[in-house]
Amino acid sequence: MIENYNYLYQYLHKEKINIDKKEFEFQIKFHPDYPSFLALVDTLSFLNIDNDAIRLPSSEIELLPERFMAFLKEENNIPRLSFIEKKGKEYIQIQDKTTFIMSQQEIEARWESIVLLVEKSEVERTKSSNKLSWIFALSFLITFTLVLFGLEGSLQTKLFFLFPILGMLFSIAALKDLFDTQQNELLNSFCNMTSSTSCSAVVGSVKWKIFEIINFSDLSLVFFTSQFLGFLVFLFSGDVIGYFIIQKIVLLSSIPVLLLSVYYQRFIENKWCPICLAIIAVIFLELGYVIIFQNSYFAISSQIIVVFAFIFVSIVFTWLAFKKLLIRQKDLKEGQLKAIRFERNYSIFKNSLLAKQKVQLPKSLILLGNKESNTIITLISSPFCGHCKGSHEIIEGILEKHHNNILIQVILKTNLETESEEGKELCRNLMFIYKYHGEEAFLTALRSWFDNISLNEWFDLYRTNLTLEFDIMFDNQHKWCEENEYNFTPSIFVNGYEYPKVYDRSNLPFYINELVEDKF
Repeated sequence: MIENYNYLYQYLHKEKINIDKKEFEFQIKFHPDYPSFLALVDTLSFLNIDNDAIRLPSSEIELLPERFMAFLKEENNIPRLSFIEKKGKEYIQIQDKTTFIMSQQEIEARWESIVLLVEKSEVERTKSSNKLSWIFALSFLITFTLVLFGLEGSLQTKLFFLFPILGMLFSIAALKDLFDTQQNELLNSFCNMTSSTSCSAVVGSVKWKIFEIINFSDLSLVFFTSQFLGFLVFLFSGDVIGYFIIQKIVLLSSIPVLLLSVYYQRFIENKWCPICLAIIAVIFLELGYVIIFQNSYFAISSQIIVVFAFIFVSIVFTWLAFKKLLIRQKDLKEGQLKAIRFERNYSIFKNSLLAKQKVQLPKSLILLGNKESNTIITLISSPFCGHCKGSHEIIEGILEKHHNNILIQVILKTNLETESEEGKELCRNLMFIYKYHGEEAFLTALRSWFDNISLNEWFDLYRTNLTLEFDIMFDNQHKWCEENEYNFTPSIFVNGYEYPKVYDRSNLPFYINELVEDKF
């Protein structure tokens, strides 16, 4: 079943908060608790949308803002998360395009005490742009139209192109699982307009064995594609009459298949597929067009049959090969989805984290975030380590989202006995900047270094009075790393436990909420 998040999108839209819907629906599927409320809240947080899930008794509903989300009892007392707006003394529950007006007493009777609030954050993800896709589609349409009208033939004849184009679009929509269009809101609304309609149930049905090999959607896509390409070929060759003679034969022959489709939907699956019915309507419109406007005698040459048969067979083999590729891609995506859910499961991560012995880390002057926090992430890094830049970016991202709940300790690993004078000066300067100019200045200076990695340019911006006051700390930290065999950077520790090597460092942000709540 596809989760519908329209209620969430409506709430965010009202609050003037932009969200990349595709990115949200992609990320939430990776959450180990998908499709739970926790998965929704965590995904919003991951996308930098400030939110707060609270428990609130029904007696305090009036204290809520004008717009909020809350769990309300539906039929059979099943709780459902809904978007609610306050209008005077009334409450409006909005579900898609349907609204339900409730009084204070009615909402209290359905209240489940869990509320979700969002607010516009300073760092906000914007809507994804599909401009490139639209430009490509528009360019193709303009080019095709120019080519089409450059060919011989009447406008009435060329308008036939609309039917196979519509048919291909409906066929692709019917195969939405393969073409990854199952999250399209308009398409889902069309397919599930009533309780007796379901495109997925009909298209995915294999109650007849033949559908395990080929189904109506495959047939329709091959049929309309061969029509489209065949029409182009015959237009270029100037034999439109021959093309329409073949189409009349093919369309008349397809009537039993269409009736079989209607029978299967009505009596076998007991569900109607609106897209399938639209495809059937397009074919009957084609048949009507051919009979009315292209009423030719059934005089057909073997050459015309061979040409169209070649086009049809080529489309069949091309589609079968392409379908295998799409199925393989879909399986890989589903496998990746399961693997990432497993990888982001906090309980499994915690077991891996605690599998090693806790270590007593050396002290560091550089402490970022909430210095009173019990959740401490330690990063052992080196300014001259190429891999350390990525780890610092991850840590900065965590700090930006969880500054008040987490403490980041940074250890700059350097060997003063072997390090160059410029290298020593860089490390001393970074420590000086942190101690005397603060957290933000340190992060800016460190970011500037990793972005340029040019000592001369960096010193032009950040050179300070040289001091040896940090050398004892550098020596102690380096000695600790040697004694405990932490010879490579970066190394990350969570509350004194080394970050498991089997986990990619980029996954660390996904565990932060649980780490903050957990005590170990």
